[in-house]
Amino acid sequence: MILGIAIVVVLVLVAVALLPAKKRDRDGGNLNFTQPFVRQANFRQQQLNEEAEAIADEYQRRADEAWREELGEKAATLLKAKPATTSRSTKS
Repeated sequence: MILGIAIVVVLVLVAVALLPAKKRDRDGGNLNFTQPFVRQANFRQQQLNEEAEAIADEYQRRADEAWREELGEKAATLLKAKPATTSRSTKS
C-alpha cells in the first residue's frame, strides 16, 4: 500500500514537472511562428501609411496649386476692374 502511494506521488510529481516544460516550449514555438507574420503585418501597415501620406501630400499640393491659380485669376480680374472704379470715383 505504501509502495502504491509512493508510485502515485512520483507519477504526479513527474507529470507536474513535465507539463509546465511542455507549455513553455509550446508558447515559445508560437512566438517564433507568429512573429514573422506580425513583422509582415507591421511592415505592410507601414507601407500603407507611407503611401497614404504620399497621396495626401500630392492631393494637398495639387489643391494648393489650383487655389493659387484661381486666386491669381481673381486678383487679375479685380486689378483690371479696380482702376476703372477708381477713375469713376475721382471724376465724381
